[in-house]
Amino acid sequence: MLGRTDLEASTCWDFPTQSDGHPRAGDASFNGVTPARCAGNLVRRYSRPGQLVIDPMSGSGTIGDVARALGRRAISFDLVPRRRELIRADARAWPIPNGIAALAVIDSPYSDNIAYGNDPRCLGRISCRDPRFYEEMRRVAIEAQRVLFPGGILAWIIADEYRGGVYTPAGFRLMDVLSETFEPIDTIVLVRHHDRSASPMWEHRARRFNFYLRGFKFLFILRKPVGELGG
Repeated sequence: MLGRTDLEASTCWDFPTQSDGHPRAGDASFNGVTPARCAGNLVRRYSRPGQLVIDPMSGSGTIGDVARALGRRAISFDLVPRRRELIRADARAWPIPNGIAALAVIDSPYSDNIAYGNDPRCLGRISCRDPRFYEEMRRVAIEAQRVLFPGGILAWIIADEYRGGVYTPAGFRLMDVLSETFEPIDTIVLVRHHDRSASPMWEHRARRFNFYLRGFKFLFILRKPVGELGG
């Protein structure tokens, strides 16, 4: 138990700042940045020192930074790398051999609400109301299944969408896709802080027009079935 008493024990993770626990990891100004202590919990629970952690939608690089700080090997890539050391690659075609990773952490777009870059292949250009969104995410999941070793863990962060008076349960739809090839372990509620909608104006509008602001993201934790080989 020594050295593990600071791990989250419930299915509600609430971190006060992006960099809490790992002040040099990632970039807190990046849209949708992964909380560093979220990455730390996943890396420490689901990998051992020296094992490989993959971040195929690396954004500002938080997950790889945390993994390396904790003694793991890490490969981080993105269609639009924000840092020189991040690899340019598509999350639907991982430049990694079969069956070698212990953990893959994916913090994906959840619709077309944020422009991450000009690359037309960007998954953040597809609305979560469009069935193509889930087909493309299925391709990402297939790559994760290929690269993880049997018993390896896939952790996927995503939110639902409420826009233009329409609620889209993107998280539930994605979980249906992931459960086709992975064994669900648990679902975490990852509390959101410092979103642009977290303001008195938006709170007033939510009450006046009878809708809810997004207060959390899903963190799905799944396992590649033991006995399956990558590829």
